[in-house]
Amino acid sequence: MTVQTKTKGLAWQEKPLSNNERLKTESNFLRGTILDDLKDPLTGGFKGDNFQLIRFHGMYEQDDRDIRAERAEAKLEPLKFMLLRCRLPGGIIKPSQWIELDKFARENSYYRSIRLTNRQTFQFHGVPKTKLQTMHRLLHKLGLDSIATAADMNRNVLCTSNPIESALHQQAYEYAKKFPNTYCRARAVIWMFGWTAKKFKVPTTSFKKTSRF
Repeated sequence: MTVQTKTKGLAWQEKPLSNNERLKTESNFLRGTILDDLKDPLTGGFKGDNFQLIRFHGMYEQDDRDIRAERAEAKLEPLKFMLLRCRLPGGIIKPSQWIELDKFARENSYYRSIRLTNRQTFQFHGVPKTKLQTMHRLLHKLGLDSIATAADMNRNVLCTSNPIESALHQQAYEYAKKFPNTYCRARAVIWMFGWTAKKFKVPTTSFKKTSRF
């Protein structure tokens, strides 16, 4: 797969796509075979392209390096788990949201904690593969997600951290919330439903009939 890249003036040269661009082209809109890997009990991680694809869903695969050699000696794969970075424009979160997130981390993550970052957001560390759908469903219930917080995209939408200080601060925060696209079908199929839907029905006001896609 190649893409035309402008080099000098009007001269064009065919260059291969980067690996991330190849993944976007070949993964059925970032779905890949992530669902198959979620159902695979033989490994705690993701295989092939899915290892990179989960980054577009806001996650990285990691393992406990402190026991890596010990597990290798026992002929076991590394103890794998995921890091998830939440999309949190301006770093603003409600106390009620935080309480539920903290409860999930304490009960389901390897490190039993949430970590704050200098990207105005938080990260879950040490979440096993078996808890990933539960985690994404919790985020969805709380009005949060991890869309576009890893891979070759921006890690979060940063803005003023105090939208109540002035009208301009509030305006900046409102724009920060509008930037990301929350209607990501691959995310819903993999993390919300856990199965591949044939079609979704979305009502619109622009057409007489219901749009289907």
